[in-house]
Amino acid sequence: MVIIKTKLFDELISDMGKCEKCISMHSKNNVDCSLINIYENSKFAKEIPSIWTDWYNRLDSKIMIIGQDWGPFEDMKKLNEKYLENPTGENWVQLIETENSLTKKQLTKYLVESSNGKITSIKDIYITNAIMCGRKGNNYRGNNINLKWSTLNCKEFLLRQIEIVKPKIILALGYYPLYSLSNIYDFKIEKNLTKTIEKYPIIEKEDFIIVPLYHPVAQITKEKQMEQYNRIWNYI
Repeated sequence: MVIIKTKLFDELISDMGKCEKCISMHSKNNVDCSLINIYENSKFAKEIPSIWTDWYNRLDSKIMIIGQDWGPFEDMKKLNEKYLENPTGENWVQLIETENSLTKKQLTKYLVESSNGKITSIKDIYITNAIMCGRKGNNYRGNNINLKWSTLNCKEFLLRQIEIVKPKIILALGYYPLYSLSNIYDFKIEKNLTKTIEKYPIIEKEDFIIVPLYHPVAQITKEKQMEQYNRIWNYI
């Protein structure tokens, strides 16, 4: 099964490398919102050591986390360069473990605390994004990306990841991952995340559930965050 999933993921990366939907995208005010397709060079795409791109080691995970987007291409490039200094499995693991973003820290905290000992880290959870390409420049915020249209452009690739991994639980970090899933599986969501979570705290599909989550670094109380994370383990 692992060999089959690996082959399917190789094919997915190859197909993503041919996509040109977001490489020259502009907003309605003619702002450059184009993205950088990192999959044109499949070797590069497979050599970015991060929790968000450690795909091949997590293909059998029962839990999938979907974030919004990767962030600046420059960040990916730096991780790739660090890995290529010593391209070994040991260095790969070490670079992932030393990744110290606030998102990773808070995400791990909420998952581990809510699990009551079921997990001690997130190393076996499959993690990806609704938007799979890299941003230009160095900004995580602002108008340098068209979130809605890039999310829609990428939804077929997200669907294929779900079909390969076959998770039992999908965790959507923030609004746009949920927006992508609602388009893929044709279910309703509200116009903002808080109202959606209040109305649809769990979304049940045939083979899995979707749990909408606030982003782990959002200005939301820990109690509100944990309400949603606890639903994961109650379901299991």
